[in-house]
Amino acid sequence: MNRRRNWLVALGCVLISGGIVSAKVTVLDDAAFPKLVNPSFEDSGDASDRAAGWSRWGQWINREDQWTPVHSGRCILGYHHWEITDANTSGVYQDVAHAVTGTGYTFGIYANLDKAKNPTRDALSIELRLESIVNGQQQIVASKLYKVADLVPDQWEKLTVSGAPSNDSLRVLVIITPSPQNGARGGAIRFDDAFLEPIS
Repeated sequence: MNRRRNWLVALGCVLISGGIVSAKVTVLDDAAFPKLVNPSFEDSGDASDRAAGWSRWGQWINREDQWTPVHSGRCILGYHHWEITDANTSGVYQDVAHAVTGTGYTFGIYANLDKAKNPTRDALSIELRLESIVNGQQQIVASKLYKVADLVPDQWEKLTVSGAPSNDSLRVLVIITPSPQNGARGGAIRFDDAFLEPIS
């Protein structure tokens, strides 16, 4: 079978009770489905602490090639909560190509927490979000909030959010909200192996 990344068209004939019925079937190669770039943060961008394919904002959300444990590969995305100096969010996002209007997708990532000895010093939450561009503005399609206090430390947990974009634009985001206590923050969060899957 031709495995080139394009539309595959098959023309089939079915014999039914002495007659022949022709059917044209169109199949979309899975290469055209939306896929994340650099989902495991293995490739660096314009600096070694930036992950290729991902944009970031806020403080201390860096690509790391020395932190362990990793979920796979050798690199992770690390959030240095103990270094945060204000209560503003930090995070990363990626604009995904080939989204299909109205098709449901699940975006997910694995998280591993180093919790502070005092729980009040931990980050507050991790939000996973899907957005589309509507009238020139980013609009939330789906959001799921995970409280850091509810997550188990020192093990990889799968975080997910599901939704359907309102058009062919799709942005996936990971948003971390720090503790509001300036000067008294602790702990860290590792992220690895982001993924995007169509909902079957």
